[in-house]
Amino acid sequence: MNRMPTKLMFATAMAVVAFTLSTTPSHAQKIYVVQDGRTTLTMSKVLLADLATIGATPAPVAGSQLLSNQIYFPITSGAISLETAAGQMLHSGGININTATKQVKLDSFIVNTIGEESFVTALVVVDGKFLGRIKMFDLTLPSDLTLPIDPKSGDFFLGGVRWNLDPEGAAALNDAFGTKIFADDLFIGDSLSLVFVPLNADGQ
Repeated sequence: MNRMPTKLMFATAMAVVAFTLSTTPSHAQKIYVVQDGRTTLTMSKVLLADLATIGATPAPVAGSQLLSNQIYFPITSGAISLETAAGQMLHSGGININTATKQVKLDSFIVNTIGEESFVTALVVVDGKFLGRIKMFDLTLPSDLTLPIDPKSGDFFLGGVRWNLDPEGAAALNDAFGTKIFADDLFIGDSLSLVFVPLNADGQ
């Protein structure tokens, strides 16, 4: 388990570098390594209502904290282009969704904004059985996002990001709980990320 963060960090760097190389040579992007931060998800009322219907309540995985309907996940590493907001951010912590008879854990989120689609994958464990890394949520970046991102003292906020349940994630939850209540595109909530990057590290 101790080797996993290193492997994931390497995969992240390679993915972002591949994205950089796909841009035109005359407009090479500066890729900034993500050092630290956190993503806070404000869970929607419809999600909490669906969880209550099956007798489940969300609880934080170790490393995360839950306060009312807000849960935060520490950012552990990643890389991002400030010009396009394309990148990946790895997180620790996660969400436990437990009923009296079922235990589902979603953790180690990776937020991906590279390419035409933005999404979140998670490691999914059901009753102690590892199902794998699953595409859980689809992301919609805010329409008023101003580019390039301009860090202040090495940090910036990325807020108003909408999370919806991906079909793969909906299927995983429905199968786990033996229900059909989790609909494709279910509104999960909005997130705000505080991201720290070293201003003198352009990754090139």
